[in-house]
Amino acid sequence: MHVCLINPPRIQPKAWGKPSVYQPMDIAYVAAVLEKNHTVLVIDVPNEGWELLEEIEGGGKYRQGLSNTEIVARIQKFQPKLVVISVPYSGWATAAFDVAKTIKTAQPHLKIALIGLHASSRPTQCLTQTNVDFVVTGEPEITILELANTIENETQNFKEVKGLSFIENNQIVTTTLRPFIEDLDTLPFPARHLLPMKEFFEAAKKIPISGNLKKPSIRMLTTRGCPYGCVFCSNHITMGRKWRARSAENVVAEIEQIVKTYGKHQIDFLDDNIAFNRERLVKICNLLIEKRLNVEWCTPNGVRADALDPQLLTLMHKAGCKKILVAPESGVQHIVDEVLKKKQNLQRVEEAVAAAHKVGIKVGCFFILGMIGETKEDMKQTIQFAHKLRRLGAEYFYFSYATPLYGTELYRQAKEGNYLTNNFSDDALSAVQPLIETPEFTSNDLRCLAAEANLVNPTVTHERVLRAIRNPKKAIEILLARNKIKHKIT
Repeated sequence: MHVCLINPPRIQPKAWGKPSVYQPMDIAYVAAVLEKNHTVLVIDVPNEGWELLEEIEGGGKYRQGLSNTEIVARIQKFQPKLVVISVPYSGWATAAFDVAKTIKTAQPHLKIALIGLHASSRPTQCLTQTNVDFVVTGEPEITILELANTIENETQNFKEVKGLSFIENNQIVTTTLRPFIEDLDTLPFPARHLLPMKEFFEAAKKIPISGNLKKPSIRMLTTRGCPYGCVFCSNHITMGRKWRARSAENVVAEIEQIVKTYGKHQIDFLDDNIAFNRERLVKICNLLIEKRLNVEWCTPNGVRADALDPQLLTLMHKAGCKKILVAPESGVQHIVDEVLKKKQNLQRVEEAVAAAHKVGIKVGCFFILGMIGETKEDMKQTIQFAHKLRRLGAEYFYFSYATPLYGTELYRQAKEGNYLTNNFSDDALSAVQPLIETPEFTSNDLRCLAAEANLVNPTVTHERVLRAIRNPKKAIEILLARNKIKHKIT
């Protein structure tokens, strides 16, 4: 049977500039599992059409990717019986629903399923879309395979497929949750050969890439699940709380395949907890060194600082690690422990930053501003902590507003406490704007604090010099705006 997988267009505020490119790993894994039994087509809308930027909503946003007309033409030529659309973020749900509507209008007989974080966290809401037939909750690979098999066999016995929601006789049916995949080595490597890798590499030369390495990188995922209880994180909805890992041998075998197939030596490890098991990471590093794969890698999603030590960082650097990101989130210990529920010692963060800098690994830091239970004074202390980490060797700082993602403890707190701003919506979740206000702070307070916080980042870096050379007028505008903010704060 023919199955089509779609990565929908990317929509984001025009003020952000050109959307970055990325490889949709969920689709690549589903495709790899499907293609053993079915014929698979991937339509990677934003990457195949990365140069196609359409101004929408009065010019305030960009839509990046192939047109709906092109998507329908590809569908009609391929003639699938099932179309699977990925919705990795709630902020992209509108684009996914629009694609579903376009396809159903042209091919009403097609079955459409949604996968991804938004689908898993809001299955009932997704099924209110009349063009959506199925919603997958949790890991999608085996559920989509069984759904495809059921459609192909024309049994209509969808209740037998675990991890699925659909409408039957005007009632929402939700089947038993599917157990998480325990042995990740049983999964095939992602079907990158079905992705537009050539277009991705070309795009990555001209617009930002996720890992911030200087060359186009390839994404990898070596673990799933997180045992920690951070109130702002939604990844457990699809990947669970239990940490599961691929073997070191399996991970390095995929890296060997990447190097051989694409000639690329840059890897982005997307794991949330790649260093959770120290012995496993040591083995991966030793295998990379032993096999002389000469790869460079980073951890763009972050790594817990308390899992790092000087000896491990030295080995990581020897094995090709060029950059790590750590996530203190706050510079106030009781906020980290009691509000964020991250349970991470900030002293260990300082030690990890200093140790990484010493061995030659670049360090970036994630922070969150505007948590429920946080005060403006707490946030100012966080900014001071970021300055301290910069003195210890950290080079990049990423400050974000607390975002109440569906399915998180933070969303529940915000909803029950009536802390959500009036402009909260699915679309608002894809924009950089405050979505929480409490008696301790307003949206305007957060904007001012964020402007102050971003002054921690160095004004002049190698990358910024290069961008300034390419576009001096824009560089001057940014510099003047930055100085205006700094003057206003001081």
